[in-house]
Amino acid sequence: MLTNASYHHDQIEGFHVATCEMPFSESVSVGFYIPVGSRHEDSRLNGIAHFAEHMIFKGTQQRSARDIAIAIEGAGGTVNAYTTEDQTCLEARGPAELMEHMLQIMGDMLWHSTYAEAELEKERDVISEEIAMYYENPSEHLHDLLSEVLWGQHALGLPITGSEQSILQIDSKELKSFTSKQYTCEGLSIVVAGKAKHIEVLNTVRAIMPSGHHLRPSCQHFQRPIETQGASLLHQQRDIEQIHFAAGFHTEGRHSENRHVLRMLSLLLGETMSSRMFQELRESLGLCYHISTDFSLFEDTGTFEIDAAFDHSKLDESLEAISRTLSQIKSTGFSQEELDQAKRFALGQAKISLESPHSQMGWMGDSLTSFGKIIDPVETRNLLDSVTLTEVQDLSQLLFTNNNLHIASIGPVEHSSFESKVASLAF
Repeated sequence: MLTNASYHHDQIEGFHVATCEMPFSESVSVGFYIPVGSRHEDSRLNGIAHFAEHMIFKGTQQRSARDIAIAIEGAGGTVNAYTTEDQTCLEARGPAELMEHMLQIMGDMLWHSTYAEAELEKERDVISEEIAMYYENPSEHLHDLLSEVLWGQHALGLPITGSEQSILQIDSKELKSFTSKQYTCEGLSIVVAGKAKHIEVLNTVRAIMPSGHHLRPSCQHFQRPIETQGASLLHQQRDIEQIHFAAGFHTEGRHSENRHVLRMLSLLLGETMSSRMFQELRESLGLCYHISTDFSLFEDTGTFEIDAAFDHSKLDESLEAISRTLSQIKSTGFSQEELDQAKRFALGQAKISLESPHSQMGWMGDSLTSFGKIIDPVETRNLLDSVTLTEVQDLSQLLFTNNNLHIASIGPVEHSSFESKVASLAF
C-alpha cells in the first residue's frame, strides 16, 4: 500500500462504499461499479447493458445531456463510462473539492435518467456507428470473433455492443426495466480515491442513495463444451493485406489459485518486448509488427489469448513459429533468468500502476466487484513473486492443447485454405 494512502470500506444497505485516502493528492477519482454486464443479458436484447451506459448521459429528471456535461466538465472534471462482460462502470475525475458534486451528478445519472424516446433513437444511430467502426477495424472485430468461437451462443460469445439487429429491439421500456433492477442491485460499489475523507464519502453516499434495492443478479454460468479433436475455427475473408490472428484457450475463472501463475505465464510468453513470443516472431524472425498475449478472468471461467497480425505471405511461417514456441515452453519451460526478469517487471509495474487516484479507484472497484473486498496490493505482489517455474510449465501443459485451441482470424486467405493450414498446428 502506498505511503500516506489508506483504504476504508463499509457497506450501506447492500452497497459497497470504499475510499482510498491520499492526502498528498490534489484530485479525486469517483467510480460507480455495477456488477452487471453483457453476460447478464437476454440474447434477444444483446447490447442493452452497453445501450443503458450510453443513455445515462442523455438526461435525467433534473438535467439535460448538456447540463450533465457542463456540470462536471464546466467545474474542471471529466466523466466517462464503459461496459464489459460482467460490469458497468461510471467514473469521473476532478479537483478534490468536486468530490461531493461529482457523486451527486453521477447518482442522478444512474438512478434518475429518463431514457426519453427522442434521445434513445438518436443514440441508437450512434451505437450503430460504433458497431460499424469496430467491424471495419479488423484488430477490434477480431476479438468479437474470438469470443464467438470460444463461447458460442452463450452470452459471453455475443458482442458487448450488441448487433445492428438486437439494438433495434431495445426501447425506453426495456431500458427502464433493465436499469431499475440492475442499477440498484446488491453488490454495487461506490469508490473514491484521492484527497477525500471516508466519512465525507459515506455521508454523501447516504444522501444520494436510491430507495429500494434488489438482489444482485445471478450469473449465467458457462458450461465447458465437450472437447473435440483439432482446433475450432472462425475465419472471415477480407480483401486486406494482413492476417489478423487470435488463438484462445479456456482457463479457470478469477477465483482460481492459478490466476497469479496465469499472469506470469502471459508476461513470459507475450506481454512484453522481452517475452518469448515477441523475441521469436518479431525480433528473431521479423514475421510481424504485433504479437502479444493477454488473459480475461470472469466469475466462473476465463480465457488466455495470443494475438498477432502478419502479412498473408508469412502465414505458414508464422503459424509454425507460434506452434514451435508453445511446444518448447511445454517441453522445457522457461529459464530462471526469464522468470526473474518477468517478476521484476510485474512487481515494478504493480507499484507504478497504483500511484494515481484513478488507478486506486480502479483497483478498489475491480476488487469489490470481483471478490467483495479490497485486495491488498502487497498481498498480490507477494503471490506473483512466489510463482515457480514448475507452476508455469504445469499450467502451460494444461492450457496449450489442440483440444483447447480456438482460433479467430480475418484476412485475404480463403476459409478452406486457412483451415488446412491451421490443421497442421500441433503442440
